[in-house]
Amino acid sequence: WHQAFVRPNRPTNYDANIPDAATPVVRNRMEAAHTALLNDYATFIAAERGVAKFIKDVIQEVWYHELHDIDTYYTHVTAYDLLRHLETSSGGLHATDLVALPAEMREYYATAAGIPEYIEALEEARRKLKRGDLPMTDGQVLAIASTSVMASEHFPLANDAWEALPPAQKTWAAWKTKFNEAHRGRKRLLKATGGGGPFGAANVATSNVNATIEAALNNLANAATNDNTTITTLVASNQQLTTALAALSAKLDAALAKPGAPPLTTPTIPRTPLTTAQKLEKFTKDGYCWSHGYRVGKNHTSATCTNRKEGHKELATRADIMGGKLYNLGWETK
Repeated sequence: WHQAFVRPNRPTNYDANIPDAATPVVRNRMEAAHTALLNDYATFIAAERGVAKFIKDVIQEVWYHELHDIDTYYTHVTAYDLLRHLETSSGGLHATDLVALPAEMREYYATAAGIPEYIEALEEARRKLKRGDLPMTDGQVLAIASTSVMASEHFPLANDAWEALPPAQKTWAAWKTKFNEAHRGRKRLLKATGGGGPFGAANVATSNVNATIEAALNNLANAATNDNTTITTLVASNQQLTTALAALSAKLDAALAKPGAPPLTTPTIPRTPLTTAQKLEKFTKDGYCWSHGYRVGKNHTSATCTNRKEGHKELATRADIMGGKLYNLGWETK
């Protein structure tokens, strides 16, 4: 209401307004109200000291050194005293600073941590220009923001959608809403893929590229080792099969040589199906791979899959298969 709050005085330790003849109920009520008043004042003092410390931390001492006391330093200097002193002693931005500010705004995107921080930096610069009687219109700040973001190529889809809008819908408020949404989507993508780094810099640092290459080479080495092991096992199995077939052939020849012998039947090897416990030990019931479906090993996911089909999506999970394969759906209940 255009008036300053009244600065409270320190209340007494005890409420002197409590009558000596007050009933216990009245005394308890008045003491409770006075205790609340003491707590409120303690909160005020804590906030006062916190704000004063904040001001002294963010502003160079040269601007408020005149308030320094030789004995108490700044102990008794309140945040109110600091602000009043700065208001009268600080001349604000110089005209040359105001003229250079719009040019500096074009560089904000390169050092911003994200779209929300970038928007706040632009808005703060607009507030400075307004205080210096050089206000910037929505159209001007929109031109700076859209040009900077388009040049970065961080949000190609959002930029295309923005350019497709009719001129009447291209407002500063609409831009903030659209690119805040695009920022959240890009942030989720970078988090999922392990990207990151400065917002205005390259999406993936060299160390990340080297790590990705090293992981790929390790996967190839593991695949080669697995292939060699598989080949060795196959060779041994084929040798055993050859021996078994030779023995069976000999039995067949001997049976055919005997007149009136009953026809020889090929023995079958019974195949014992896996139990539910064996399945759960070998496969994970919560697993999913976009290329291989629902029954996968414990360390096999869409992200770790090394034998991917065309169109493979690393972010696919059992909760969101993203159009992936339906192989072995419901295997854990069969």
